[in-house]
Amino acid sequence: MIKRILVVLILVSTCLSFSPVYGAENGSSPSGIPLNKLEEEIDGFVLNHIGQSTPGASIVVVKDGEIVFSKGYGYANIEKEILVNPQKTVFEYGSISKLFVWTAAMQLVEQGKLDLNEDITTYLPKDFVSKLTYEKPITMNQIMSHTAGFEDYYFDLIMSTPESVDSLEEVLISRQPKQIYEPGSTMAYSNYATALAGYVIERIVEQTFLDYEMEHIFLPLSMHTTSGDPTLAKYTELENKAKGYIPKENKEFTEGSWSYVPLYPAGSVNGTAEDLARFAIALMPTNSTSNPLFSTEGTLDKMLTQSYSPHSNLLSNAHGFWEYDGKVRGVGHGGNTAAFSSNMVIAPDEHFGVVVLTNASAEMNVTSGVIDLLFGKPDDMTQTPTIEMPSSDEIAGLYVAARQSRSTYTEFLGFLPPLKVEAVSKDKINISLYGMEGTYTQIDPYLYTLTSSENPIVGYILSKAYFEVDEFGVKRLTNGQVADYLPLEGDRKLPWLIISLGIVLISVLYFIFSPIIWLIKSLKNHKQNMQPSKETKLFWLINLTGSLLVINNIVLVIRTIVSSSMLYLDALQLHIYLNWFLLFVAVILVILDLVNWKLVNLKKSHKFIRVFTIWLIVLLVAVLMNWNFFNFI
Repeated sequence: MIKRILVVLILVSTCLSFSPVYGAENGSSPSGIPLNKLEEEIDGFVLNHIGQSTPGASIVVVKDGEIVFSKGYGYANIEKEILVNPQKTVFEYGSISKLFVWTAAMQLVEQGKLDLNEDITTYLPKDFVSKLTYEKPITMNQIMSHTAGFEDYYFDLIMSTPESVDSLEEVLISRQPKQIYEPGSTMAYSNYATALAGYVIERIVEQTFLDYEMEHIFLPLSMHTTSGDPTLAKYTELENKAKGYIPKENKEFTEGSWSYVPLYPAGSVNGTAEDLARFAIALMPTNSTSNPLFSTEGTLDKMLTQSYSPHSNLLSNAHGFWEYDGKVRGVGHGGNTAAFSSNMVIAPDEHFGVVVLTNASAEMNVTSGVIDLLFGKPDDMTQTPTIEMPSSDEIAGLYVAARQSRSTYTEFLGFLPPLKVEAVSKDKINISLYGMEGTYTQIDPYLYTLTSSENPIVGYILSKAYFEVDEFGVKRLTNGQVADYLPLEGDRKLPWLIISLGIVLISVLYFIFSPIIWLIKSLKNHKQNMQPSKETKLFWLINLTGSLLVINNIVLVIRTIVSSSMLYLDALQLHIYLNWFLLFVAVILVILDLVNWKLVNLKKSHKFIRVFTIWLIVLLVAVLMNWNFFNFI
């Protein structure tokens, strides 16, 4: 305990070591904080979270083309007590890397080499994308807004060693997800689609995307400590790279591994906070005649202009940049890797931007909190409606994230748990997700805004909710960010979910305890020198097969949940092979048992337990097949 207190005191004092405030003293942040008070306000917020939600953080604020605040907090390396320095400490940017893909795409649009509305397959080798379901073509605009329709693919997203990373072309071919939504109809965040966009750029410029972004983005902006190399092979600043950490419940941290991203355009960039701030400045030039990224001012303006929104009152997507709803409109992107979290938001009209990098996985207190602190939140939109609103009873029900897999067993992750919408009154609803709840008020037909929640994270995930409704009911719930939520349908409606869960629970209980019963009986018979009959041995072999089937899939589910972002295809595929092997063994044993049944007179109780066991295996296999646990990945 004393050691913990000393660590906190050291952090509070040492994190003040890097506290330069550059540039203009006049002006303020969009939330109204004077620039000369930035350090005081940011310190007051961030120091509450250093050593709590993250070991360290690097924060840079830019205004009118220059850095006005740059400071490191806490440790880049806890064990060696290395402090964070925003000029030197390298972090993993995660999905902020996607912004370089969209910037590169707009550079090619400016040169007339890429059409955002053209069928993406015209830029690819024939039949390169082989799992398309719909005739409607996919465009670069749809890839930018994550409405290309691809299912999520959780495997081999992040590797723990650079040797595991194949070429981008090989990864795109071998790890190809299915298209499960019509292009333009549903928002479902896709790393694969982003990497595919990077490959399109490779094909057009006839060089690797890695070399292109270095030559046309990083070097022109003097981002000399930044690299997108997925193996870090060409990166010279590794000695300054922070250690990544995974928070534990007792506010301690375990060291996580660095991330090597096979779909590298989607999330492999490493760099410093001040390097990323240079990118932010380039997106908000104060001199319209000079921009190292684009030849004409119109290209940049177009890139940062809204290109997709499911509702006129929702901020959504601007050519791959997510729109931020603060006191002023912002655009940017967040990022997460196995052990790092990040966020960058700029307000182009204000020439104001914020970069936040942390070395902890799934960190939101600092990465989102600092943005809210400096950008503020929009004025309260709740007011008495002037028109008749539809009843909230129409949209009550259960919803599942559109960002999911439909062809692999990982589909179950989207149901842990489903999002629940409850009608409170005609114009109010409660939405609950991941144990968090928020109350929403209807401000426009089927458009709700968050009015109260005990957990601030609810506002980060779902600040507004729009329910797109047609004559058949709700088509989707969306806030225009990351991924929509879809109502349960078909064999994923609540009755079938309950039946599936019931079969699984009964199977787990029965096939886990039956071997214990068999062992107790065997020991008792052994003491009495009684040998089990042939039909008894056969029956217990069937039970054992069912037990192994249950255990195999329990292990598969646990490995999937624990592995999080590091699901390795080869390791998990073995469980699918084992499912098929156990099914084959079960079929053979059941056939032998049925044949033997005709030759032996069994008691009614023995017949019942045999029939129950066989049918339970059949039902369990049916459920596992329905949930893709027999689908090869």
